[in-house]
Amino acid sequence: MALVKLFISIQNVINRSLLAIILILEYSFFLSQQGNQESGKITELAAAEYTKTKTATVVEKAVKDILRQDDGDDDKLCDMIIDIILQNRMCEPHLSWS
Repeated sequence: MALVKLFISIQNVINRSLLAIILILEYSFFLSQQGNQESGKITELAAAEYTKTKTATVVEKAVKDILRQDDGDDDKLCDMIIDIILQNRMCEPHLSWS
């Protein structure tokens, strides 16, 4: 039973981290397409932007909410995860790119 709880805990951490990684990588690609950032620093800049904006907090809360709602329906869970990603994209014009 303890092993199952450990596995579930690890899976929850992976689910939360995966969304952050996807959002940061997408923003990194966006920044690289803008052409005004040093290529070696793009992912670092994207990660910093992710943590300094409210995006990280919003995504963390949303992931916790969907994990509480998870009823074992993988398709439904995937749809909810995709919704979180689409609602929290960082390449929206309201963000500042320095």
